Amino acid sequence: MLTDHIEVILFDMGGTLRGSIPKDETSKISAMSRIIDLLGAEAAPGEFAALLTTRAGAYHSWARETVTELNEQDLWTKWMLPEWPAEKIGELAISLNQLWREATGERIIFPETKEVILTLFRRGYRLGLVSNTTSSVEVPQALRAMELSGCIETVILSCVVGMRKPDPSILLEATRRMGVQPEKCAYIGDRLNRDVEASREAGFPISIILCDPKTFTAHTAEYPNLIPDQTIDNLKELLEIFPDRRSKTTFPPAMKASLSTMWVKTNFPDLSTFYEAARRSGFAAIELNHQMDSAMLAGIDLADAMVSSVHEPCPADVSTETLKNRDWLISSPDEGNRRRGVEAIQRSIDLAHEIGVPMIVVHCGMTSPDMTLEKRMRGLFEEGKIESEEYHVLKQKLIDARAGMIGPCFEAVKKSLGELLEHARQYSIRLGLENRFHYFDIPNLDEMAELLALGTHDQIGFTYDVGHAQTLDRLGFYPHEEWLRRFSSRMICVHLHDVAGVTDHLAPGLGDVDFEMVKSYLPADAIRTFELHMTNSPEQVKLGLQSLVEIGCVKPV
Repeated sequence: MLTDHIEVILFDMGGTLRGSIPKDETSKISAMSRIIDLLGAEAAPGEFAALLTTRAGAYHSWARETVTELNEQDLWTKWMLPEWPAEKIGELAISLNQLWREATGERIIFPETKEVILTLFRRGYRLGLVSNTTSSVEVPQALRAMELSGCIETVILSCVVGMRKPDPSILLEATRRMGVQPEKCAYIGDRLNRDVEASREAGFPISIILCDPKTFTAHTAEYPNLIPDQTIDNLKELLEIFPDRRSKTTFPPAMKASLSTMWVKTNFPDLSTFYEAARRSGFAAIELNHQMDSAMLAGIDLADAMVSSVHEPCPADVSTETLKNRDWLISSPDEGNRRRGVEAIQRSIDLAHEIGVPMIVVHCGMTSPDMTLEKRMRGLFEEGKIESEEYHVLKQKLIDARAGMIGPCFEAVKKSLGELLEHARQYSIRLGLENRFHYFDIPNLDEMAELLALGTHDQIGFTYDVGHAQTLDRLGFYPHEEWLRRFSSRMICVHLHDVAGVTDHLAPGLGDVDFEMVKSYLPADAIRTFELHMTNSPEQVKLGLQSLVEIGCVKPV
């Protein structure tokens, strides 16, 4: 079987990457009791389980006949509990569905799955996943648990797209999203009547079935026209079928943009795999952020990796949470604590020098770590109560509290930056002071102006964080555009991400930031860094980059 022309490998999930073990009666009853408690119902667990089993069977028969899959809300309001109030069941549907799935079986990832997926990814294959499932959350959770989310470029779940195998449309949806022709794809599954049929009708040249040799003969007798191109009884056999194709791998045109290692956590097992994914998505470089410790950095040749910037504290052998909790910040009025904060940033300057990076992103500390008032404010915002008296009272309390604490903290910041500028000057490394996410953080607009005056443009500049500016604007503190009006001439780096409500670090396109406005202020030489939360999917990251290229925020190398 020739596989030289295969660029994309798509996987099924259940029976292919993981198996299922039936639950014993005690476990089933326990899961059913949790469903009953969640509903606030009065029912015997055994009888309720029998009712749901009958209804689930009827639904699956209908789904197979119509080649249709419902989402959790429709499944539970129309099939599983149609006599209950639809509004209540709709709100609980995802939780109910997961409890029901727990009651019916324990799903366990095959021990060889992670190794095979990683090896194929590192060999240069683009990977995707297409699965029939009633759960929209289970597959993403499983991929994160294996630290593989970033390696799977596209995830298509039947309950999300509304169609199921053997309808070939579900596979063709994956090829459409990945921008690849079906004839360059292989599909790996475990069912002749779903996986072979769907892949063959979709025009895939190769379908491989993972099966038990003892039962395969019976399956082929039942479906004599659906013989796969090859059968395997262990996923590791795929490594013998699909050779290394890195010499044939082509990357999309590189953009003048970096991808922050913020996206590494739960998405990749190591930094080198993340770097490979960044290149495949079109990023020309990466930013090392404050989640990278020395062990993580040791897993990649930083001299060869294109690193645009270092976000202190990196290496984060002392975590940011520890630094905050112990007040080891450059804003600390306590001299010993302040020195610990300075030393952490000096280590980042040293790292930047070692790998030839021209700048580091600097956080200037805070007046207080107590987020109680602001957390309540953000909660009121999400509830639509920004005009309430409680909101305005909380806002004024925050303003008064910060004003009462800022004096000694700001003096500590200025002293610290003087020392850091001296340390960075010997390496010609610039400090980029970032506008922050919380109101108690330093600096505000006027404080930023004073801090930037401590050095020349080639020594100290402005790191503009789009999401932070947008969030504090929505909370009513600082106008977003004012950061740009006052400091765009000093901007040396920008952290790009979108905001929905007051939730930031979303891929561009998932929120409502005015990136046209942002673009009009960005200096041509400012480093563009996408700083994205781990929950963004590879597809969202790639589309986010494309959207900012179309707007003109980011340009080709």
